[in-house]
Amino acid sequence: MNAQQEVFETLKEFKKVLLAEKTALIENDSTKVVELVEKKQGFLEKLPKLNPAGLKKEELSGIVEEIKQLQQTNLLLTKQALQYQETIMEAITKGVKKSSTTYSKKGNYTAAEQASLIDQSL
Repeated sequence: MNAQQEVFETLKEFKKVLLAEKTALIENDSTKVVELVEKKQGFLEKLPKLNPAGLKKEELSGIVEEIKQLQQTNLLLTKQALQYQETIMEAITKGVKKSSTTYSKKGNYTAAEQASLIDQSL
């Protein structure tokens, strides 16, 4: 395989990994995401070693732009998933803080507030 074919094949493989990562992020498959991130790290070693000499900018721009768009989409999906997890954790911790014990410090019976995942106060 010559250098030009190697560049295209490596970029196509990287694009496939990014597409698989996008699907895994959408499906919230964390084990698959971890596996794919490890594959992406392997590309960090391969990509700088590629020699695009002899290739025109127009030949590479299409696939490089697709890779760039996929990487941005995956980054947004990752941020969205993290924000969702943070929101859920915040709602749970607020619910836990609201609930009180059955008995007060003085030994009197007090009704406990019900913990809720949804903030219903307006």
